[in-house]
Amino acid sequence: MNTRTNAIGVLCILLTLIASCCVFAEDYKVDWNSINSGGGVMSGEGYKINGTIGQGAAGFTKSTSFLHWIGFWAGEVPTPTVVPTIAAAKLLADRTFISVSGKIATSAEGDFSGFFYLEESNRSNGIRVAFPIVAVSGLVRGKSVVNVLGSMGTTSAGERQITACIIVITSTNPLAIGSLGMNNRTLGGGNLGIPPLGQYGVKDGFGLNNVGLLVTTWGRVSYADSTYMIISDGSNSGVRVSTAQLAIPLPKTNDYISVIGISSLYMSGIDRVPQVLPRNNGDVR
Repeated sequence: MNTRTNAIGVLCILLTLIASCCVFAEDYKVDWNSINSGGGVMSGEGYKINGTIGQGAAGFTKSTSFLHWIGFWAGEVPTPTVVPTIAAAKLLADRTFISVSGKIATSAEGDFSGFFYLEESNRSNGIRVAFPIVAVSGLVRGKSVVNVLGSMGTTSAGERQITACIIVITSTNPLAIGSLGMNNRTLGGGNLGIPPLGQYGVKDGFGLNNVGLLVTTWGRVSYADSTYMIISDGSNSGVRVSTAQLAIPLPKTNDYISVIGISSLYMSGIDRVPQVLPRNNGDVR
């Protein structure tokens, strides 16, 4: 009898403890955490990954079938459309989230305010890249090889651009990419695709679209002030050249000059006209 009573007593105590644990367990939770306290190499069948303490740079790497994010966890990240070329990116609608890699920077940090330009290594196409939050350091004109992740957009003048959320400089080309020489008449060119799914050319433009490319053109100055100047080589009515990036003294009326800069667009009333964006005074000779 005593043995049975003792057994029942022990069982009651155990049930009480279990019930207590169940009640208390409802007051606890395990949050989503990561403690990165080590480094080294982890490998599996066909795969290998290197780890380290502290992440020096955030960004992404990719291959044909995989996209690997680097940096801090920030919840679900949308999967970008991986585009092989700048021309393919320009054919996509605004707000399309894209990944483009291995393109050459044709302007450096500080050349323009809030944006820079990328170009294909074969100089077939170029595009403006806006970075509205933080500046991009380390860009070397014509040499920095860059990966960009961001959303497609269009400026008020109709120039396509990528609004970047991640910009990664992956390597440096040993030789700087050069500019393409073209007369005033060929600047801008015709439409690429069917805008807005594409890139607008200029009014009465013809030939291949070159908006976004690093170019060299030339002409006699017919007007100049602190905002822009007009040059003409006789092949059309003139080309607008931005002087916003230039320091004084500026070229004077009737000077014959050559200009290196980005082929861009400017709205003159309802017309898109060619505009060249030199990066500094060294681009005007």
